Amino acid sequence: MKKGKAEEEWKKLSDEVIAGTSAWREKHPKATMREIEEEVDQRLSVMRARMIADTAMKSEMAEWEVGEKEAVCPDCGGELQKKGKKKRKLQSREGQEIELDREYGICLKCGHGIFPPR
Repeated sequence: MKKGKAEEEWKKLSDEVIAGTSAWREKHPKATMREIEEEVDQRLSVMRARMIADTAMKSEMAEWEVGEKEAVCPDCGGELQKKGKKKRKLQSREGQEIELDREYGICLKCGHGIFPPR
């Protein structure tokens, strides 16, 4: 994602969280503190997951070139052979899905397949 683009998207998501929470509150005027907290947490977790994914994709290791900045296997230290981009789905602590589109590599020594760790 281009520099500045992520921040624009975060501001948009923030506005959606605020507007959605306000609309929810109008529909639930008798909500308890716990219900309010759960609603706000759920809405913020969506924004949080997006920010985590975007921030992770800004890593220099999201795009790596063997030889340029040699990537090595965390198990045996062998050289990683670049195998192209792959999507990886992770789950945040709040249960939101985070999808990363990162370079994938295979260790030439032990065969271990990995996404670079940073």
